[in-house]
Amino acid sequence: MGLTLFSFLTSLIWVSIFAIVIKLLSRQMILLRTFSIYPLIFLICLCLIRFFLPTELFYTQIIRSESLLPALQRVLAYPLINLSSKGITTNVFDILILISVGVALYKLCRKINKYRRFYNILCIFPASEDQRIKSILANTQNLIGTKREIKIIVHKSIRTPAIVGLYSPIIILPDINFTDDELFGVLLHEWQHYHQRHAIIKCICDIIQTIFWWNPFFRYFNNEVEHTLEMHSDEKVSYYLNKQQQQCYLNAIIKVIQNQGTSQRESILTCCLVEEAESNRLKQRFKMLLESNYSKVNKQRSKMFIPIMFALLILSYTFVIQPYSEPSIQDHGITIDISSNDYFVKTDSGYDLYNEQGELIANVSAIDDSLKHLKIINEEVHHEKVFDN
Repeated sequence: MGLTLFSFLTSLIWVSIFAIVIKLLSRQMILLRTFSIYPLIFLICLCLIRFFLPTELFYTQIIRSESLLPALQRVLAYPLINLSSKGITTNVFDILILISVGVALYKLCRKINKYRRFYNILCIFPASEDQRIKSILANTQNLIGTKREIKIIVHKSIRTPAIVGLYSPIIILPDINFTDDELFGVLLHEWQHYHQRHAIIKCICDIIQTIFWWNPFFRYFNNEVEHTLEMHSDEKVSYYLNKQQQQCYLNAIIKVIQNQGTSQRESILTCCLVEEAESNRLKQRFKMLLESNYSKVNKQRSKMFIPIMFALLILSYTFVIQPYSEPSIQDHGITIDISSNDYFVKTDSGYDLYNEQGELIANVSAIDDSLKHLKIINEEVHHEKVFDN
């Protein structure tokens, strides 16, 4: 078992594949009707495992790339600043890493600061004294079996019900005239987010998406995760509501959408009743509830995905892609005896070092200062020299 740059890059490839599959499967109603949202949840778990364990295992095989990766490696290793005498060297890869980490840190700090400001503002807002809301929330907690003192805020500036916070959650509600059954469905939905620890999953996925801001496959990753978590909460809600209450719950969603209008909401680590006013996603959620698709799902059928996902996880560790090239001078170190009659041959990819007998010693992308006294010839002259010998 080991962690290398190439094992991390291979892990990134697999996480990108899982993210693409999540996006493709989240739109398939036939999959949701047959297996509910559990395949998507399993894939999200695979993404998290593969991201946090980018190692090589005992059975991992190395796939050597002889053209693409070595060429890419030479480009990334191209020295932009080379002050060998002062021990300072900077290549393209160093600059790209610096830019990537810098932008990721900026985005993370910006998102965390926005969340902290939002949470601090909520702490200032007075808690609702509406006894009806408190009573319905108490019934909800008793029904699920999780009790906790929680602050509830009702305000006209809030666009959608949501639960905010990882350890000290706050439920926020728009100033909408909900009926008792509508409010029960809304609070049940939000409390399921807390009970299932969706905020932690969403937080981790949000951080991963921010770190890989440059990867186009992660552009909508957090949106797909958020949609999956909303459907997971819908499924849990459907177990506690009868047909009439489910109709009231959907009616509450319609009221929230009408209240939102054209406002746009940026994700700040909250779990909301309506993640965004995208018609296809909302239709999907409505169909799953109206057609009783959640109750039709056989749990044993969903469990069959566990060995499939486990096999995918094992498969993702079967190989690591690494570049392959002839040994370089750095690989040989002090074992190479460089003669003044040795010479370099200029090639398209760098330089080949030959001894005076015309035998290849190593290839390099750039000539070290200690070897600049050696002659440099072109390939035509080298061929003539070898032919004469």
